[in-house]
Amino acid sequence: MGKPKILIKNLYEILQSKKFDCIRWTDNGRAFIIIDPEEFQKSIMPEYFYSTQIKSLYRQLNSYGFKMRSLEINQKMFSHKWFIQGNISSLYKVERQRTRSIAHLDKEKDSIVIIREEMKQLKEELETLQSQQNSILKQIRIHSIIQTYICKNIKKICDEQKKFNLEREQERRLVIYFTSMFEIFKGFQFEIASQIITELKDIGGPQTPQFSPMIFPYM
Repeated sequence: MGKPKILIKNLYEILQSKKFDCIRWTDNGRAFIIIDPEEFQKSIMPEYFYSTQIKSLYRQLNSYGFKMRSLEINQKMFSHKWFIQGNISSLYKVERQRTRSIAHLDKEKDSIVIIREEMKQLKEELETLQSQQNSILKQIRIHSIIQTYICKNIKKICDEQKKFNLEREQERRLVIYFTSMFEIFKGFQFEIASQIITELKDIGGPQTPQFSPMIFPYM
């Protein structure tokens, strides 16, 4: 059986002596309460501990794995599975948790790095999606303008057809014209449309943008 650390040994002896009113065991003996931290710091710490500050003791107990709970009027309750009233033989098992704490901190650092990398990747994906959305909206606006021009020209042709009796050559040209219109609606081809409708030359025609997730243009 190993020997308990000096801090643990002194703390246990203080509690077992029952000489001080500022610290005591809980009723079940599985924890202890520092009832008056100021009195404990003044009367006990200079004699039994290297440090004279109560907060330093709290930090040391935490490094040994004690769980602290705040009670009323600045009282603190501490518990450890191997620090039990009447069980002196298990005190040597109360050890500093520095090795495990460092490993835990390293694990947390690794997790933070991973989260940052994931956030960076998500940000880049969001920016790409925004670029794609802007490209799609631009293409939709272009298509709307094109359809407006097409509808106006079809109406113009229909109106002209009602006024005149078309010759065979004119009929042939009209068939070509409407056939080209259908081709445009199936999948817009800017070169064909620009020859039919002069205004489309100023628009520039839909093209597949670099960030577009789909092949443009289609009606």
